[in-house]
Amino acid sequence: MANPIVSIAVPVAGLVAAAVGNKAAAAGWGALFGEDAPTAKAQKAAQKNVAAQRKQAKKDGLSKAEIEAIKDPEDDQPIWKLLLWATISGVLLQGLRVAAKRGTKTGVERLASRRPRPNRG
Repeated sequence: MANPIVSIAVPVAGLVAAAVGNKAAAAGWGALFGEDAPTAKAQKAAQKNVAAQRKQAKKDGLSKAEIEAIKDPEDDQPIWKLLLWATISGVLLQGLRVAAKRGTKTGVERLASRRPRPNRG
């Protein structure tokens, strides 16, 4: 039977590793490319921003052609950047999660296991 401390600590370690890994990957992406990482959250924010710009352009009375010219910068992303992000966010972060879970499991089991009494002749 598994130790309850281990069964609690291992999933928590996986979640923490995923959160830290995502933040580190996004920060590294920003440092490397000088732009936001193409996460789902960033893509939704960009779509929302473009919709607001189009709405404002409509209110300002711009022509349909000018409104259609307002494009989402996420649409101009090269495919290799999207593939690179998918690789980073998928494979590498999953590896980080697994490593954190394994390390936590062995560490907590080592701490929580009973040690034999010292031999005091």
